[in-house]
Amino acid sequence: MKRPDKNFSKECISAIGVDLGGTKINIAFVNKEGKIEEHIKIPTYAEQGKDLVISRIKKGILQLIFQRDKKIENIAGIGMGVPGPVNYKSGVIHFAPNLPGWKEVPLAEIIKQEFQMPIIIENDANVAAWGEKIFGAAQGINDMICLTLGTGIGGGLIFNGEIYHGRDNVAGEIGHIIVKKDGIPCNCGNYGCLEAYSSASGIKQRIYRRITEQSANDIDCSSLGNLDNLSLVKVFELARQGNVIVKDIVEEAIEYLGIGIASLVNILNPEMIVLVGGITNEGEKLLKPIREIVFRRAMISHTKNLKIVFGQLGEYAGVIGAAALVWNFY
Repeated sequence: MKRPDKNFSKECISAIGVDLGGTKINIAFVNKEGKIEEHIKIPTYAEQGKDLVISRIKKGILQLIFQRDKKIENIAGIGMGVPGPVNYKSGVIHFAPNLPGWKEVPLAEIIKQEFQMPIIIENDANVAAWGEKIFGAAQGINDMICLTLGTGIGGGLIFNGEIYHGRDNVAGEIGHIIVKKDGIPCNCGNYGCLEAYSSASGIKQRIYRRITEQSANDIDCSSLGNLDNLSLVKVFELARQGNVIVKDIVEEAIEYLGIGIASLVNILNPEMIVLVGGITNEGEKLLKPIREIVFRRAMISHTKNLKIVFGQLGEYAGVIGAAALVWNFY
């Protein structure tokens, strides 16, 4: 839904974008051209609970405003991307699988009470999709699907040039496509979800479970180093080297991701699939097998004009897309 004409003052040349993730919170001033003017990144500490995370968001926004020496009345508004099902009309987060204790949280109202300016809350994958459409890889594309591959897996759907929300405003939970009957538990409470197999947290949790079944002196276990600091870069590198602990876990994660995307292609027939998030740092080593799986498993009629690409905005897709909502939606 387009924002009605509004005469922003000349000083309102930027909006604040907030990208709330399971491990970090990105906050930035973004101008109408999609350029970041100031940016901070703070840890989420989701395990500390909802109230402390919201407090950190507020403090982060204030810190950014002070760093940029901005007056509240000269900021067009705050756009926020949040994980899980959210009602963008009411600004209520229904449930956030990777944020303990977040159920029916009226985040828009909470933030508005603090800053007294327009607040727009959207699903984090929707804002990443919007950022890539307006300023990134999907410029000029009206039918696209964006997958955010990070702590969890989110999905942003854009059709006919607008975000598709579904009847209850919660469409796009791609991470909770069931890819394996009676599969492993997912944080959403279900079993066999794509997120449980192909997200960063899903991959690491499967590795941890496997290690508990192995001997502590196993050479393949010891090569992983300190598990608390285990990065996906290290995991994918060890998989390519043939480490038996992680190799099939990584291969299965990629296979299920490709299967999930192929299903989306068959159902929705998009022009473009855009992948964003930390896992995409693997580059062509990840993109090549995903393309092969999708084009092998999806219907030929649906893939002849399909493009599968990485996003162009990197880790800033969320904050740029969130801020862009202030200019384009209400």
